[in-house]
Amino acid sequence: MLNIALIFGGKSVEHDISIITAMQVIKGLKNFNVIPVYVLPDGRFVTGNKLKNSHTFLNFNLKKCNFVSLEMGTQKLMIFSKNKIKRKIKIDCALLCGHGHGCEDGSMQGMLELAQISYTSSDVCSSAVTMDKVMTKIILKDAKINTPAYVCFDKWQYKHNKLMLLHKVKTYLKFPCIVKPASLGSSVGVNICENEAKIEEVVDEAFLYDNKVIIEKFVPDAREFACAVIKIGEKLLTSQVIEVNKKAMYTFDDKYILNQQTYPKEIAKNLEERIKRQCIKAYRALSCDGIVRIDFLYNHKQNKLYVNELNSIPGSLSCNMFQTSLDDLLSTLIQQGIEKNRSKSEIVYKFNSDAIKKFIELEDHLKYKH
Repeated sequence: MLNIALIFGGKSVEHDISIITAMQVIKGLKNFNVIPVYVLPDGRFVTGNKLKNSHTFLNFNLKKCNFVSLEMGTQKLMIFSKNKIKRKIKIDCALLCGHGHGCEDGSMQGMLELAQISYTSSDVCSSAVTMDKVMTKIILKDAKINTPAYVCFDKWQYKHNKLMLLHKVKTYLKFPCIVKPASLGSSVGVNICENEAKIEEVVDEAFLYDNKVIIEKFVPDAREFACAVIKIGEKLLTSQVIEVNKKAMYTFDDKYILNQQTYPKEIAKNLEERIKRQCIKAYRALSCDGIVRIDFLYNHKQNKLYVNELNSIPGSLSCNMFQTSLDDLLSTLIQQGIEKNRSKSEIVYKFNSDAIKKFIELEDHLKYKH
């Protein structure tokens, strides 16, 4: 039986959503030995069987857990007890269920690469790029994929050129517009700015969650859709297309508190096919892996479709969007992660040369001259 490290939590405003994803996903891991690895809000890693139960997180008790760490280069998880290594477990694959900073942004992927552990998401570069909405848009535009116009700036630029930047928003994007932290999900810190009088307030709020802000052109009369993609071998498979139930904007509460995610509504066949084609095109353009959910805006009056965002580790991994069992989907995801890691092991990482010898000879020669 394969050992699967289920990694979730993290130092992120999406911490709680990550727990929900992990608790839902764990139900589909019946044929694996699951080792829950919970990343505390301060960044420390812990494990324990009680972490498989959602009630544990209502009144979390750290004393019932063991601290863990990865042993670099060995594919092993070290479990500690009283500051000593209690045992080591070889991890066959890490199933990533963390959202936002510290997991979805390439940080966790980089650590797992160093530990030589397989994992179930896009690689370091792709994860970092898709987490950054500005970088995502640059690549989408280069791939000729339609995305809403935008203005972006960081805290330093805003502090020193506020009037110029706000004037650019006013003249280039106009109002209303959408203000977002550049590297965040779950609609946290996202607001519609209806007029110029409100712009500074919503920009300041966005800067609470990130050092960079993106302001997007508002798409009027927009319907919102979502579609997920998974890679199986060299084939890309799309999920069903769902329409988001929203009023003016799809908020955090809509997604997770009120549970108003989707509602049944007929989608024209040609529009559904357009969305699926754009999904695959965006997935390829950003070199994605694993399950990725792609969100769309559609202005039906102008018949314009926009890729809005990519979610490289979507909430609950968007498993319910695929018309298959959770067990089968997660098994496929794990096998893909293992195969991807196996293919990396075939890459040559060592190159023999006389560079060090020549360097030492040069050092010795310079010492002799002096």
